[in-house]
Amino acid sequence: MLPVTATRPLRAPAQDGAFVVEPPLARVEQIVRDNYQRLTRPGVFLLGKSLSELRTQARAQLLASSRAYMSERGEPLPESGGGPLFMAGHQPELFHPGVWVKNYALSELACRYQGVAVNLIVDNDTAKSKSLRVPAPPSAAYRWPHLQTIPFDHWVAEKPFEELAVADEGLFASFPERVGSVLRGWDYQPILPDFWDEVLNHARSTPLLGERFTAARRSLERRWGCHNLEIPVSRVCQMPSFAWFICHLLANLERFHALYNESVHAYRRDHRLRSRNHPVPDLALEGAWREVPLWAWRTGQSRRGRLMAQVIGDQVHIRVGDQEWPTLPLAAEPNPERTIAAWQQLEIHGFKIRSRALTNTLFARLFLCDLFVHGIGGGKYDELTDQLLNRFYGLEPPGFMVLSGTLLLPLPAYPVTKATVQHLRRQWRDLHYNPQRHLSTELAAGDGVADLAAQKEKCIIQSPATPTERRNRFEHIRTLNRLLRSPLHEQEQAIRAALDLAREELQGNTVLQRRDFAFCLYPEEKLRRFCTQFL
Repeated sequence: MLPVTATRPLRAPAQDGAFVVEPPLARVEQIVRDNYQRLTRPGVFLLGKSLSELRTQARAQLLASSRAYMSERGEPLPESGGGPLFMAGHQPELFHPGVWVKNYALSELACRYQGVAVNLIVDNDTAKSKSLRVPAPPSAAYRWPHLQTIPFDHWVAEKPFEELAVADEGLFASFPERVGSVLRGWDYQPILPDFWDEVLNHARSTPLLGERFTAARRSLERRWGCHNLEIPVSRVCQMPSFAWFICHLLANLERFHALYNESVHAYRRDHRLRSRNHPVPDLALEGAWREVPLWAWRTGQSRRGRLMAQVIGDQVHIRVGDQEWPTLPLAAEPNPERTIAAWQQLEIHGFKIRSRALTNTLFARLFLCDLFVHGIGGGKYDELTDQLLNRFYGLEPPGFMVLSGTLLLPLPAYPVTKATVQHLRRQWRDLHYNPQRHLSTELAAGDGVADLAAQKEKCIIQSPATPTERRNRFEHIRTLNRLLRSPLHEQEQAIRAALDLAREELQGNTVLQRRDFAFCLYPEEKLRRFCTQFL
């Protein structure tokens, strides 16, 4: 039986080995049925073609592209039925086990409902780091457990994963050895050395960092009984159905732009967010130019840019930064094929256009899948997608699932909690400001102690009338407290030392009990047991 918690608002579970699944797995069949009815409702057309017909075409393109992608890499294809299509996605990085469980849940859902599971490799995102945080044990230099950052490659520049090659093969190959020297102080063996051998096997076939990680991960998943189709977002963005989706947005750019920003503003109001960058920035408006929620760059460029567009007559002008790109004919019903073809020519000539996070899930939920499985962060932000599905397309948003879990490394945590620190803080504070309460019978009987306590009690019940009198009373009480604490010096020091130690141990536990360590830092047995509970 899976240890499951379901909370609103959604939060990662604190318990080791626990999951958050919302809505419960038992409701999946009903959600899929409801989603089918919402997404095949008559009367929804995009550029003269019904949404139902577009979904059929898009799903066929997705499955063909996914199978082609995996076949090109010499990987076996999973068996799949003709039932629902389940989908999830993440960047091609070394994520934590709570992210990884989505892949196993996809596999199980596809098996249970005779459907197909497709995992999106979000290679249009940029890599934020080429290193991992590793828990280092106490040492001569560091008294407490601490995080140590170990690079697996040399950082060159920020690039999308689809173009991010390994820069330093020597540094890359030595990564497990360098991590092992840090983890050697702990009593467990991570899966990293075996996993990295598989990563290096794929170094022969691709220089791309993300491709090496995902191929090695898929190999490990197949060993553990999880076998899904996968496809990079960069390939999804080259599908004709994606071009149809984007050309429909461009044909209705002014309305879409306004509704997008209205939805962002409503989200901020509902969640009381003041930052203009959360959950996403507004789409920019520069004169007649409107920002489209897409990334764009030329082949070989190191940085992505935001795509800007404006409609002039029957033409769509687009640019990235100050660089103008080829003009597109404005899509018009009932024959938008000329615009679709012109859009696809951009990729052929080295103009790359990729979805951003919200556009990615908007296309996936609208065109591709019967149920999308998010992590906690994606589930929160997809409230915006729901708004756009409702406002722009006039659809009742299809339901999605949120699934995540917590797996802790097998490290020896300190026997301290926040409650321990709070109790010691209250105890120290009370001794500091009310020392008379802590005097033993023997100490209270000392010379002058009883008189000091009586003076303090008399001061407390006084009601001074002027600011000067109130100040004098405050100073007198402070002096009396200092005198009353004098015989309690050792006790006060002991509580203070215990409080400082508890705080340091609690800080140590924030390292030891992190849930976001990369999955390759975990021991195989514990990691496999955690992930395969869904199979």
